[in-house]
Amino acid sequence: MRMQFLEDPRGGERIWRLLSGNNRPLAMGRGDLRSPLDVLASVRRLAREAEPTLRRDADGRWRWEITTTDGPDVQCPVVFARRIDARRAFHRFTQAVEQAVVTTAYLPPVLIQREPEQ
Repeated sequence: MRMQFLEDPRGGERIWRLLSGNNRPLAMGRGDLRSPLDVLASVRRLAREAEPTLRRDADGRWRWEITTTDGPDVQCPVVFARRIDARRAFHRFTQAVEQAVVTTAYLPPVLIQREPEQ
């Protein structure tokens, strides 16, 4: 299990994702100015203490999320056909985040194509 921090080389916003042993995403969130280890500690604390909100989208698919006022917001990166599957995914997240180690990566530069001037 690993918590991967993705750094934008242009100085943009940092994001993170929690990956399982087979590199499937289990959770994601936005980073802040704290160190990656501090963010991981905050997410671990949330996983132990918070109860997820299970949301259903317009297409009837389910996902979990945790929103706080003073800490990181955490959400499930995938959707599920059944509510129970979203709940199980949250349980997998709570187990995985306790074993996670921190890694970093850099987002590749994005090419911006501009419309030709007329």
